[in-house]
Amino acid sequence: MEIAALLDLTVDAVKGHLARGRARLREINAQAGPVADARPASAAVARYVALFNQRDWDSLRALLADDVKLIQSTYPLRVGRADVGMFFTIYDKFEGLWFAPAWLEGREVIAVLADRADPKPSYIMWLEWRDGRISFIRDTRYARYVVADAELALAPDVKPADGAAH
Repeated sequence: MEIAALLDLTVDAVKGHLARGRARLREINAQAGPVADARPASAAVARYVALFNQRDWDSLRALLADDVKLIQSTYPLRVGRADVGMFFTIYDKFEGLWFAPAWLEGREVIAVLADRADPKPSYIMWLEWRDGRISFIRDTRYARYVVADAELALAPDVKPADGAAH
């Protein structure tokens, strides 16, 4: 409804545009070549994933830049280490989530699985780094359509290095 109001369209018109867009993406994906093999995860993403899977929230907070930004589709922009640090407190309430390094169209992302045994991620997250610290997080938990038809390639298992960022 918000998009319809913003664009001065009916809800049905917005749904129609989304359906046509998704259909076009499926056509494009069908014509595309095979998904490239996954590359190994960067040391920084491997470390982030390992810390998340260990639920080591304090170590994750320590990776945040002072001016870090977090975007989640249904929430206002969070800015700063303290505000974005609350993000991990929220994730502490979700049992069973498992992170895995992955690649999507050449971009290193984090695949979020509802359970470690799930064959397909529920959604993705991506990070940007500056001087060895996380400067930006985009979490698509509330915009799961982002990966609905996406072909993610999970990175091969890697051991995280001690915090080197790309």
